[in-house]
Amino acid sequence: MDDPILEFLRSQARNYRCRVCGTNHKGSHLRKIGNHNNKLVVQVTCSRCRDSFFLHVEFAGSIVNAVEEVTRVSAPSPRDADEVAGDPLSLDEVLDAHEQLAGFKGKLTDLLKD
Repeated sequence: MDDPILEFLRSQARNYRCRVCGTNHKGSHLRKIGNHNNKLVVQVTCSRCRDSFFLHVEFAGSIVNAVEEVTRVSAPSPRDADEVAGDPLSLDEVLDAHEQLAGFKGKLTDLLKD
């Protein structure tokens, strides 16, 4: 049986996309590098472009408690859907947001009021 923490992280990977090629991380390779106290380091390698990065996971309790919690979770998350609702952002929308944020001076709550 595989590590329950890695299984949980694999189940959540479908919610994220590769920063290089945009492929969903659902099929990416996850490898536990090490752990200490309540911290875990996992290497994630994209299944398409082979870009690799390290994921640092910190648990509120011990890893042993986290494993027990993960193994008890049986209901799927609503975010586990294969498709994301809505249209993807266009390049123009991303650039517009970047320009707007680049000149913004203020608190985050002020930004969210609009």
